[in-house]
Amino acid sequence: MGELSGDNLDFERLNYVTIGIQPLTPPPSNLTFASQSSPWNIIWRMLGVVFLVYIIANLSVAAVYGLFIGDPSLATFSLICSLPLVLLFLYSRRPKLTHVMMATPSQEGSTQHNISQSRVLFTPIPTKFTHHLLRDSPPLELPKTSTLWFVFSVTIIVAFLGMLPVFLSDNPIWLMMAVLVGVPAWLFGFSLPVHAWWGFSTKHFQLRTTKSDGEKMLVAGMLSTIPALSINSLIFPLIIGIFGIDYMSMLGEFLILTVSAPVGEEICKAAFVIALYKLIDSPKRGFQIGFSVGLGFALLENLQYILFSFAGGPIGYSATTVIRGLGSIPGHAIWTGLSGVSIGWYICIKRGISSEKQEQNGNWVLYDKTSGFVKHSQLDLTNFGIKMREWLYKPFDKTWKLPANPIVGIALAISGHAFWNGSYFLISYLFMDTPIIIMIIANLTWTVIMIGTLYYIGKEILAAVMHIP
Repeated sequence: MGELSGDNLDFERLNYVTIGIQPLTPPPSNLTFASQSSPWNIIWRMLGVVFLVYIIANLSVAAVYGLFIGDPSLATFSLICSLPLVLLFLYSRRPKLTHVMMATPSQEGSTQHNISQSRVLFTPIPTKFTHHLLRDSPPLELPKTSTLWFVFSVTIIVAFLGMLPVFLSDNPIWLMMAVLVGVPAWLFGFSLPVHAWWGFSTKHFQLRTTKSDGEKMLVAGMLSTIPALSINSLIFPLIIGIFGIDYMSMLGEFLILTVSAPVGEEICKAAFVIALYKLIDSPKRGFQIGFSVGLGFALLENLQYILFSFAGGPIGYSATTVIRGLGSIPGHAIWTGLSGVSIGWYICIKRGISSEKQEQNGNWVLYDKTSGFVKHSQLDLTNFGIKMREWLYKPFDKTWKLPANPIVGIALAISGHAFWNGSYFLISYLFMDTPIIIMIIANLTWTVIMIGTLYYIGKEILAAVMHIP
């Protein structure tokens, strides 16, 4: 065989020299990737997830009901209907991965790196090459809380005005307008308060949270409604039926509100907080996760309440949306937050964090955004210019002690939930035989008292959370 020319030799090298394929490796712990997204993006994503989980939850309860009454066809039909929705849910929750390639100059490296069978990276100098699959993890960003509350207020006013004519006239034009106005208002009405409370808590907890982790917390709360619905709708009515109590009777309704709902829902929400134990790196994170799980639960529950409120017309819809937005939503968050902080303490103490560190790690510093200099610290709170924030940065010795035992934390959550539900039932019962206007005034008065009390308790709890690690 004759000698190969230089050109032929280069050709032979390119075609026959084997370059080993560089395998994927785990990314370094300090390497993160975040793509830019709109602060409103997470709201739209959660709206889609809410509808999916709401239908899945109701189909799941129907399947369990079919098993209870011995109707396998109902159970089978419900499961078959839910299967494509479950697959769609899993598809929507798939992680968004990015292929990141890194070439670092090194005399011990190479100028050729085989990435795959058809891709080769050439570098002008010797480099060491690594490549990883990274989860897209941008920081959690939400619209300003004030913006969310403003849009929510406008939504309620527009919904009221858009729905009012259809209840005063049979003109089909008004019906069409009510649909065109009511549906968008309904979409915003049940979700914006949740995200407003979430934005507030995320801002003041000062915990670095990715959008992916934040979505996990809310979705966990939504999923907790599935076993909770089964307990409230099927299991507990069967239990009290054994003792001869009709769940449709006044006593049955009272027991469901004060026993079944608080116990079942708070235990289910706490179980899903525990399911996120890998995210819990501090007691404060435990509170944040519990708070968010409670909000996720409220997202699904609000959808059902506000759907039913349409039958009451614009007044019923508006009143339900406002009362739940101001009262029930933060109530769910605060109750489950108590479960979360106690679970967080338990997990972290097991990992070696002592509860004695609470005051030491609770000091805070306020920085000026523009200059970066310290403006205020915990020591000069009396000179703090923003008086409305003083309640959040109270001295440690003036704050409440939060539960560090999960049994105590969950028991407090159940108690708060039970009192909220039971007191409303008792007010309605006491004024049942009075004129309707008296009953409305009594319920509204009690609502104001309960929301005021909840806000006081919530402020004290949040001020205490600022001091825990």
